[in-house]
This record gives sequence, C-alpha cells and structure tokens, in this order.
Amino acid sequence: MPAMSTDDLALALDGELIAAGVIRICKRLPLSCEADDTGVSLSRSGDRSYTVDKNTVGAPRTARSVESQSRHKTENNTVGAPPSARLPSDQSRPGECSYRLGNLQALREPPRLPGEPAGGHRRRVYIDTETTGLSGGSGTLAFLVGMAVVEADAIVMTQFLMTRFAAESDLLAAFANTLSTDDQLVSYNGKSYDLPLLMTRFRMQGLAHPFDGLPHLDLLYPVRRLFSRRWSDCRLTSLEANLLGFTRIDDLPGSEAPAAWFDYIRRGQGAQLVKVVDHNRQDIVSLAVAHSALAQAIEQPRAFEVDLYTLARWLAETREADARALLESHADELCCDGQRLLARLARRAGHWPQAVALWESLAASGCTDSLERLAKYHEHISKDLAAAQRCCTLLPGNPAHDHRRRRINAKLNL
Repeated sequence: MPAMSTDDLALALDGELIAAGVIRICKRLPLSCEADDTGVSLSRSGDRSYTVDKNTVGAPRTARSVESQSRHKTENNTVGAPPSARLPSDQSRPGECSYRLGNLQALREPPRLPGEPAGGHRRRVYIDTETTGLSGGSGTLAFLVGMAVVEADAIVMTQFLMTRFAAESDLLAAFANTLSTDDQLVSYNGKSYDLPLLMTRFRMQGLAHPFDGLPHLDLLYPVRRLFSRRWSDCRLTSLEANLLGFTRIDDLPGSEAPAAWFDYIRRGQGAQLVKVVDHNRQDIVSLAVAHSALAQAIEQPRAFEVDLYTLARWLAETREADARALLESHADELCCDGQRLLARLARRAGHWPQAVALWESLAASGCTDSLERLAKYHEHISKDLAAAQRCCTLLPGNPAHDHRRRRINAKLNL
C-alpha cells in the first residue's frame, strides 16, 4: 500500500492538523436520537460506527423494545442491562461494527458514586491514552490522548494524535489547554498507568502538567469492589460485556496499538492506526456510560448481581445507615462476611438485639470472632457473666482468650 501523509491521515480520520505532526479529531454523540431511529453515526459512511439504541440504559428487561433488539444485529444486549436480562447475540453483517450505547439520556444526570460529593460543579473529563508500550517507563510515549466530556445534549469527544516524535510537546500542550481547574478526571486504571505516564511525558518535555488539584476518579477501583468476586477479570472489555451488555466487533486490541503507530511512523501505513483511533474513542465513550451504569448498579444491586458485602463495606465508609439498610434488605442472601458487617453496623448504631442475634447465628456455625463478641457483650453490656463464661469456654485457647476467661471467672467468684 502507498504511504499515507499526515494530511491524508487527518482526512481519513475526519480530523484537522493543528500543529506539525498533531491531528485533532472531534466527534459528538447526541444523548438522544429521536430524529433517527436507526442511530447516530460518528464515522464516515461505510466506516465503523456508533449506533444509539432507543432503549434505556439500565432498564429492566420488560421495559426494553423487542423490536429494537431484533433491529440491531451486532449485539442483542442493552447497555446497562442486568446480566440476567441478556440474550445471545446474532451474527453481524461482514465488516460492520455497531457500538450500541442504549439511550444516553441517563447521562444528563451526573452519576454519583459513594464518597463523591453531591451537586458538584466540576466538569467530568473521561480520559484514555494509547502508548508506544504497555509497561510504562521514561521511554514510553502517549501518541494518542482521548477525552470525552458530557454536555447538555451530547458526549463531545476530542482526540489528539501524534504522527512524529518531534510533535510530542505540541500534543501535550494542546491536550493541557483543553483542561480547566474545574474539571474532574475519570479514567480506567488511569491512577496507575495513564496519569503517571502523562506526568512523566510533561516533565520530559519541560512542561508543567495540568493535573494538580484536579480530582481523579479511577473507575477500575469501584468495579473491582463490586464485581471482582463475580467476574473472571475486571478489564474494560469485561466491564462492557458484563455490566454494559455489549461486546466489540472487529475491534483492534489495545495491545496492537504500539505496532500500528510504529508502522505508520516507519512506513506510512495508516490503516491500522485509524482503527487505533476508533478503539480509543470506544474506550472513552465506554467510560462515560460505565460511570452512569455503576451508579445504577449501586441503586439496583440485585438486578446487576453486585457483590452485596463489598458494596455495603464501601457505603459504610461514608453512609453507615445506607449500608445497614442495604444489608437488611438482602438479609437472606448475605454471606458470613455480610452478616458480620451487618452485626458491626447494628452495634455501632446501638441496635444490640439485632447484633446479638447475628452473632449467635454466626457463632453457631463456628465463627470464633462472633463468639468472642458475644462474650464481650455479655460481660460489658448485658452484665450476664454466666452467659459470658459459657461463651468463653467455647473460645480456642490463646493468651487473650485465656485472660478474658480468668477475668470473668474472677468476677463470678466475687
């Protein structure tokens, strides 16, 4: 294939050359597609496209249109649909990639996860990078930086692509100019990879990085909290399949991005690099949708098969009453860890009968920690030293338990 110039590559990407060796690609994804039931294309005719479904993100199975499911051939799942609502996918048409997002109007309301402040004024900036290597280090460059911002009526995506090594400073400066002090960064594994790498590149180019003072929400951490014991892994593609309800078709894996960029740098072959840009765009849109879907999963944990114990433990960090209410509403489904957490929250709220009932149930199944808590309760709260002594006799021998037994025996012999 003939070599592709930077101008040709910019044209192929529907982008513009903003500096020597830096292409900016801008796209808008409307939050509704009422004017066109067949969807909204973000790409050139015949190229890979994003298709907006008329169904609601996170809607229960009965609320979804059967007609819509049959119309979209690439994937029958609805973004945000509970796992139990998913159906096997049909075959896609050759060469077609439809990226179904559900009705994006749910994104109009800023999602809020546990610990995030309510009514925040900050703009959410979803970011992702494609780099020349996957291990990081001072020799790794971010040749593509993508960002998405949710506005009143659309997701606005901006990508900066570097087409030669000498253009790195211009790319970083262009990216930095898009951020403001009122932004909040949202990423996926960005705290461990994307942000440290970008900060290194800014330092290497003698530029001040724009991240100081910006809150950063890394969605990988809440996903791990809620689903690490449910899913085989927590990669972004697993999140898309398990939480958002779709799979990518004909997608270039991120691991092939470095080779695609070097192929263009050395030989001017841009076909794979165009796919890398599309892959990055899918990543940043997925981040925006995943943020909203995670908030919905927290509100409907049973429907989304959330790990109740880890969700309650997360809620308990800032909202103990909500954590306790969650556990109480799913009492028949709790694992031992969940029951222990509910007992602890009941104790902290002063609901001793509930805490004691849980400890007794757990102790009967062999939970030593609950047995010890019963001994403490009867010694210090109910003042039933005989009950405390019975609990102590069942505790295994160790210095702390032996000391408790001697103290209770001494009190009984007074």
